[in-house]
Amino acid sequence: MAGPSLYTSMAGLQAIAAQMQAVASNLANSQTPGYEAVQAETQAQFYQGTNAPVGADVAIVPLGPDLKPGPLKQTGDPMNVGIGGDAWLQVQTAGGVALTRDGSLSISASGLLTDSAGDPVLNSNGTPISLPTLSKLQIGTDGTISGVLASNPNGKAQIFGQIAMVSTPSGTLTSMGGSLYQAPSGTKFTPATGASLHQGYLNDSNVDPTTAMMDLINSSRSYQMQADMMKSNSSASQNLNTLLAQG
Repeated sequence: MAGPSLYTSMAGLQAIAAQMQAVASNLANSQTPGYEAVQAETQAQFYQGTNAPVGADVAIVPLGPDLKPGPLKQTGDPMNVGIGGDAWLQVQTAGGVALTRDGSLSISASGLLTDSAGDPVLNSNGTPISLPTLSKLQIGTDGTISGVLASNPNGKAQIFGQIAMVSTPSGTLTSMGGSLYQAPSGTKFTPATGASLHQGYLNDSNVDPTTAMMDLINSSRSYQMQADMMKSNSSASQNLNTLLAQG
């Protein structure tokens, strides 16, 4: 016979496990450019039914990532762009349009501007940006891409497109892995205001490794305490069952 305290301990273990999973993901991605820290929250769901035990179970609430932009870090690489302000880049993935703050760009063999995963970066019209072979590439603070054609290195710089920056949409963003996030279905993106791109920079992860490590240690201790409580409750229940059987 399991007492209410045993169910309470089981619910506690579920909540702590969810927190540990979130913190572990944050620590693993603390050096990933553009990564947004995972957040975990739980809610109590009271047991229902005629023979339901006293207490409540735990439900994991999907909060979405912490959307605070990570700090800018200078890299000196002209194919890196850091985002200043509350804005995102858009990339076309196999699963649809995704948002990212990872400005590790490259140019594919077919001349498309892509992110680090090879997904095309989109312009303000929502289409991929195609570039000729350039001897020098410049990315302005407004996302304008200009450069000198490699076939005419002494020629004047020309404009070849503009990287779109969109504001954070309403609703919960869903992680697609790494630094990619998907907005709710049907979202209408709007241009970001007051945002800027900085060539030669990247946005660091917004995870604070020290705080995350402390959270992991505290969660591990709490998990162990809950597990010990469950063992004690289980032992007490077994003793009670033995006494009842003997009576």
